[in-house]
Amino acid sequence: MKTPKTLRCEPLLIEVGSEEIPARFLAAAEESLGQHLEATLRNLRLLASTAGPVKTFSTPRRLVAWVPEVLFRQMDETEEIVGPPIKVAFDEEGKPTRAAESFAQKNGVPIERLVRVETPKGLYLAVRKSIRGRFARELLAEALPEIVLGISFPKSMYWTSKTGPRFIRPIRWLLALQGEGGKSRVIPFEIAGVPSRNFTYGHRVAGAARIRVHGFEEFVKKLAEHQVELDPQRRRERVERDLKVLLEDEGLSVLRDPELADWVVNSTEWPRAILGGFDQRFLGLPREILVTVMRDHQKYFAVEDGQGSLQPKFVAVMNLDNDAKGLIREGHERVLTARFADAEFFWKSDQKRPLRDRLEMLERVTYQAQLGSYADKVRRMETIAQEICSQLEGQGKLAPGEKDHALRAVRLCKCDLTTQMVGEFPELQGVVGGLYARAQGEAEEVARAIYDHYKPVNVEDDCPGSTVGAVVSLADKLDSVVAGFAAGLQPSGSSDPFGLRRAGNGIIKIAVEALPTLDLKSLIGSQAIAAEWVHFQGADSNVILGALKPFLEERLEFYLRDARRLRYDTVRAVMSGVRSDTVSGGPKTLAGAVLFAEALERVRDTHDFQSLAAAAKRTRNILEKSAKAEDFGEAARVDAALFGAQEERDLYEAYDAARTAVDGFEAQSDYASAFLRLAQLRPVVDRFFDKVLVMDPDLSVRANRLRLLAELMAMVFSRFADLSQIESTASTSVGAPTSGLATTKPER
Repeated sequence: MKTPKTLRCEPLLIEVGSEEIPARFLAAAEESLGQHLEATLRNLRLLASTAGPVKTFSTPRRLVAWVPEVLFRQMDETEEIVGPPIKVAFDEEGKPTRAAESFAQKNGVPIERLVRVETPKGLYLAVRKSIRGRFARELLAEALPEIVLGISFPKSMYWTSKTGPRFIRPIRWLLALQGEGGKSRVIPFEIAGVPSRNFTYGHRVAGAARIRVHGFEEFVKKLAEHQVELDPQRRRERVERDLKVLLEDEGLSVLRDPELADWVVNSTEWPRAILGGFDQRFLGLPREILVTVMRDHQKYFAVEDGQGSLQPKFVAVMNLDNDAKGLIREGHERVLTARFADAEFFWKSDQKRPLRDRLEMLERVTYQAQLGSYADKVRRMETIAQEICSQLEGQGKLAPGEKDHALRAVRLCKCDLTTQMVGEFPELQGVVGGLYARAQGEAEEVARAIYDHYKPVNVEDDCPGSTVGAVVSLADKLDSVVAGFAAGLQPSGSSDPFGLRRAGNGIIKIAVEALPTLDLKSLIGSQAIAAEWVHFQGADSNVILGALKPFLEERLEFYLRDARRLRYDTVRAVMSGVRSDTVSGGPKTLAGAVLFAEALERVRDTHDFQSLAAAAKRTRNILEKSAKAEDFGEAARVDAALFGAQEERDLYEAYDAARTAVDGFEAQSDYASAFLRLAQLRPVVDRFFDKVLVMDPDLSVRANRLRLLAELMAMVFSRFADLSQIESTASTSVGAPTSGLATTKPER
């Protein structure tokens, strides 16, 4: 859009002041404000051609957007209104008819101002009207309430009435300025009784006085004078600088923690770091407990030396300018000491009753109302773990003793739920169990498996670090999913209160990365597991399995797309093989499906392969849309004696040779080479479609050629993935007709 010289541009400043917005929502809210504002300005035709992107800023008490150049008013537009056809608007003598007169009258113009325009339907009568652009100030006054209230939040609240506007927190002030300096003007609008003004507020400790501003530069300057750093990036830099200054002379550093850093930046307007300490005796507690107390409960950075050893120090970030007398530091130290003392007490008290003696206590801990206690869950997990171990032992993938370790870990892995430590610090469940198991003399393999058994918590997280841990984790997650389905707790839309999608993602990741030889399908369908569910829940195992299959396929598709970052049609091609029982070389394991997908992704952009994908699509269309059941005849196999054209003989021989070669590549799991070998069929496939009439009038010839294509579809185009699902960009000759005359009449 070219900006006319007659229209001037002015900056636009918007600030939404509110009660403190939770840190975890702030960055997304800032982004949402910028997106809504920019989209609205474009829709209103108010963005100048020279305008850069909308700039946004945020603190816990404010969301800010600044646009350096907004048109003072919209450009004038010419609107063309099309009326009746010329042959209707004028008679044979060229005089206006009633239709032309009515059209002119309706649009308030004399007939002489009507014009003739060419349209796809022919010559029509039209009128062109000049529409004067509206002023930005009045347009924004109408649009800004919707922009502000359209900011996306996971949760929102009303604070005036149940029918009033909703926002994450009560809005306390609104600033909306067009222009800069003495000529700036307030854009008038109101939300929930709060009118827009030309003033803002500083940090809470700076008092409640209004700060009048006349533009963005003054706005930023005066906020800084009142202890508000508007830019989150500059707040981050300030925190990083403070951490370095506090610790570098002692050769120390804080534990790297991007999530905690984000929280600190989004929870403060004027961050200042202070260094505190605690009693050395608390270092006798496990590192995980100390870090969790500091990080999750107090939002402190833990400190370590160059060798990675935790130090009796911490860094807290204040939302104040200074702590000259050290009172704030002392307060933080007292609070942390109390928290550590609690943890120390829990650690000592919990050791009086080891995990192995807590099994009976799980009978009184409810897992889920319909699914019984955690003791019930552990018993189901044991059955599942037995089946996993049996399958792995049959494959030679389980070392001696690992089955016993896995079953022992399953029995103990939920016992920490009965401890005081987990009661106080629930985020440490599993971790506490592993630490207690180690301290109580359990085998290291058992302790580590308990410690890891909640992993992975998402697709980016690591799997458990041992086969024993992977068995325990898979048994836990598989029980959660099957139990949830048996109780009718399946995810629906965006609702997943039982966290089954997360558990399903963990199942896929473990089966692919930690236990790649596991046949998950046969595991889930095992009689022992089915009997467990019929016995416990009275559920129909066939119904559960019927619902579970598409759920896990959906999770595998998510894993391929989001964790492995594969293109959508690569995923679609492989998932067609996973879902279909007719694909000849379909994956036997989930890890196999991933190998297929990654191999396909590597080779799919080669020219031969693109052409082969186009041929696959063509073949599927012939088999599914052009051919009828009776066209295939009664013979089961291709009869070479019925070949009439050299091209079909060549295709059959090349296909037979390729199948043998691909068998060898498949035996070595070299799927990329297998795909490339299949792609070498491209020339003979092209010649076949160019020269051979598939739907030959002779029924026996037609049936034989269709059977050849069916074998080609099964053993080439769908050997490892359905290649017809790949979006081909190749320009090939495989679009030849399926019936009628071929390019060259084939031999008989």
